Amino acid sequence: MDTAEALRPDGGAGVGETGAVARFAVGDVRAGVAWGSASASDTGGLVICKLGDYWCADRDERTEIGELVHRAKDLGDPAAAADLAERFGRLAEGLPAVDGDRPRLVVPVPFQSYADGDADPIRLPELLAAALAAAGAGEYRPSLVVRSNRTARLRHVDPEHRAEMAASAGYGASEPVAGRHVVVVDDVVLTGATLIAVAACLHDAGAASVTAAVAARTRLS
Repeated sequence: MDTAEALRPDGGAGVGETGAVARFAVGDVRAGVAWGSASASDTGGLVICKLGDYWCADRDERTEIGELVHRAKDLGDPAAAADLAERFGRLAEGLPAVDGDRPRLVVPVPFQSYADGDADPIRLPELLAAALAAAGAGEYRPSLVVRSNRTARLRHVDPEHRAEMAASAGYGASEPVAGRHVVVVDDVVLTGATLIAVAACLHDAGAASVTAAVAARTRLS
C-alpha cells in the first residue's frame, strides 16, 4: 500500500472547499507509523484535521490550498501566509470535543534550521498555530514542545525512514501537561512521522489527548 494512501480518510472535503473539516487517522503513537484501517479511538492513534489537500486528486497540479502552502513555505510570500492562516483558523470549529473547563493548548511543531543549512523563510507552523488559537481553539503555547537535535529535512528522506528520523529529533515537552488536551500544528503531512513523534512526547508529559491540525495533506510524487 502506498504510504500516503494508508492515511485513512475519516471525514469530508477540506474546509477551504466545502466548509467541512476533514479528518484522518494514523497509527498508534507509541508504535511509530503503524498504518491500519481502524479509527484513531480504536488504535490509540492520532487524529489529524486538515484544511485541504496539497495536490489535485486527478492531476499533478496543486490545489488552491497547496498553492498557498507552496508560496508561503517555499517562496516566503507573506501575503500567501496571511491568507492561509486566516483560512486555517476555521479548523477551530471542527476540532474534536474535549471535556473539562481548561482550554486546549495549541502548539506548533518546533522550528529548526536543518543540518544542510536550509530553513523555511516563514515559520509557517507557528503562524498557523497562532491563528488557530486566536480563532478559539485554545491557548497558544509556542515553546511547549522543544527539539534537542537537528535533522535533515523530512521531504528529502525516504518515507520508510521518516519515523526513525523524526524520533532522532529528540522532541520533548518543556513542562508537564498533565490532564491537558493539546492540538499540535504543522503545515504539511505525508506519513505523519513528525506529528506522531511530537504527540508521543506530549503523552509522556501527561497530556489527556493530542489532536493534530495541518494545512495540507500531500502524497508521494
